[in-house]
Amino acid sequence: MGKKRTSSKPSGSRQKLTKHDYTKTLKDRRLILETLIECLVENDTESFQDVLVAHLRTVSKSKLAVETKLGRQTLYDLLDRNKPFNPTLTTIGSILQSLAA
Repeated sequence: MGKKRTSSKPSGSRQKLTKHDYTKTLKDRRLILETLIECLVENDTESFQDVLVAHLRTVSKSKLAVETKLGRQTLYDLLDRNKPFNPTLTTIGSILQSLAA
C-alpha cells in the first residue's frame, strides 16, 4: 500500500486568527464580578481562584489594596501558588465589593 498524497497548497477557506487582548477582558470589573459570583453559586472554587488570580495579575495591587482596605501582602498571598488558597470571607467580600463599586 503506497503513501497517500496530499496537496501542498493550503485550502482557500482558512480563517485568519485575530489577536485578542485578554488584559481588557480581565480588567472589566463587571464581567469579573459576574464571573466570580457565578463561580460561587456553582460551587466552583477552582474557577473562582483562576479568575480572581488572573484579574489580580492585571490590576494594580496598590490601588486595589486602597479600594478594598486590604493589605497589599494579602493580595500578593492570593497570587502565590505555593501558599494554600484559603481567603477569608472578609477578604472575598472586600474584593467583590470593590468590583461592584
